[in-house]
Amino acid sequence: MDTEKQLRSLINSVQVMTSTLNLDEVLDQLIKEVLNVIDGSNASVLFLFDEKIGKLYAKAAAGFDMKYLKHALLEPGEGMSGKTFVSQQGRIFSTHDDTLKGMTDINEETKGYYSKARGDMEYPASAICVPLMTKKGCIGVLTVDIYEENVVFTDQDLKLLETFAVQAVIAIENATLFSKNERTQRVHETLSRVSLSQGGLEEITKTLASLVNAEVIVFNEFFDLLEVSSENASARGRLLIQQYPHVLTNAMAKEKGSVSAINDHHIQERIYFFPVRTDQRAMGLISIYLAERDVLDPLDQFAIEQASMIFALEMNRRDKSSYDALTYSGYVLDQLLYGKLDELTVNEIARATSGAVEGRQFILVQLTIEEALLSLREISVKKETLLRMIRRKLVQFPYKAFILDQNLDVIFMFTYPEYIEEASAYERIRILFAQLVEEVRQAAGLSVLIGIGRTVNQLEEVKVSANDASKCVDYLLTKNKNSSLLAYFELGFQRLFLKTEVRELEAYVEDTIGKLKEFDNAHNGSLMITLSVYLELNQNMRQTAEALFIHVNTVKYRLKCIKEVLDIEAIQGKEAFELQLAVNIDSFLEK
Repeated sequence: MDTEKQLRSLINSVQVMTSTLNLDEVLDQLIKEVLNVIDGSNASVLFLFDEKIGKLYAKAAAGFDMKYLKHALLEPGEGMSGKTFVSQQGRIFSTHDDTLKGMTDINEETKGYYSKARGDMEYPASAICVPLMTKKGCIGVLTVDIYEENVVFTDQDLKLLETFAVQAVIAIENATLFSKNERTQRVHETLSRVSLSQGGLEEITKTLASLVNAEVIVFNEFFDLLEVSSENASARGRLLIQQYPHVLTNAMAKEKGSVSAINDHHIQERIYFFPVRTDQRAMGLISIYLAERDVLDPLDQFAIEQASMIFALEMNRRDKSSYDALTYSGYVLDQLLYGKLDELTVNEIARATSGAVEGRQFILVQLTIEEALLSLREISVKKETLLRMIRRKLVQFPYKAFILDQNLDVIFMFTYPEYIEEASAYERIRILFAQLVEEVRQAAGLSVLIGIGRTVNQLEEVKVSANDASKCVDYLLTKNKNSSLLAYFELGFQRLFLKTEVRELEAYVEDTIGKLKEFDNAHNGSLMITLSVYLELNQNMRQTAEALFIHVNTVKYRLKCIKEVLDIEAIQGKEAFELQLAVNIDSFLEK
């Protein structure tokens, strides 16, 4: 081709680039100009490298059917274009043997698409490939083919194609910059609209999924599923919870985003994690699911970072709403326990339980934080976590709960319909708090004690149930260091001793059976155990002998010794009652 025609083609390509920022239009025109300028050329393809999939794909072409060619993907180093991409040097494939050798390693799937796009599996007689170079490296390859045996490309053709490649790079960079600016603005506008609309977590999640074109899963700080972009995302979220809890924990602990790979039905998938944080703590975790070779580009990450702030605001709003509800229920319970049972309080309880107060049962529970060595600030921070865990558990609980926060104590009043059996209600509540004790220990490093009061069916009696729960906690604090939960009915007669001074109890034991304890200590005797079993078995000597694996005559002898040591005539009536009381108090004190 003459120089004048080549110059006109270059001028045309420049005019196209300045006339529009539509990349497809620019590249289509550029490809056509290439065929006009380079003598003998029959087909031309512009490949771009997709970082997300790590492959070259056909962005524009002439002489091929793009319906098929757009599916023809090349690995770096695969085919003539793939080899040029890796070498980053322009190259002429001068003969049919050269092109055949250059295309031999193309995968069968891509060969199939190439054949359909060309109309037949025809190898070029000659070809030129030039890289598309930017400051950051190679972004693609421009390839021109000749299918006529008597035409061969020259070095001048190579230089000319390199000139067109430079024009293509300029067009791509301009269009990409425009696209980025346009997309950045769209991200801002879209997320601002979502934030102002206050559509909640569902709208934020689905908006983010559309912006990054990926599945989005949102967890709270306890790794519960808060929201998902689709049913498929929900299934993947459950998979993470069940099989990869350590991955979630590690991702939440990090200040910034991280990437992990997991196997889902033997398919390797990459997940990006972005913690949702405030200045004080991590509130949740955003998870973005991608196919094995996909990546998030900088604009995707920008969108996620912007969205994470909106997620934090929405989670904070939910927390505040939940806390306000807790505070109000605490006011109602405070009135019940320490104020007057007026009509307003009764009406509020009825409103909260969606009906009348009549026909309902009430059971009170006391939770006490057992951390005397922690500073007030440490306890305050840990207690915030505790209260969030409580609110989380109660959202899923079937019984309505009123909660009163009292420094190191938290008082609960559960109410449920009277047709529910008391034993069933107690078991549900016991399981709830048994789980809470362990979860609080692991998540907040707090030791808590739980006391469960009796069930009552009148609001006037809730103070009694609260007193029961308090006695259970007192017992756990002073006597039972091996348990964290105790129900009032499990406490038995020992509740009678809880409010009595220890010195008074010790004095009673000393006055009643002190001599017997001294005798056993001095003689390594068994009189105390014999007396205890004898009284427990309703003063039946035969059963006592069987229980202690001794002869009845031995029991008779020991009872005679007991009466002599204690200076009493018989173990019956008032004496037997006082002795049994002293034995029980002694056992209580030893615990």
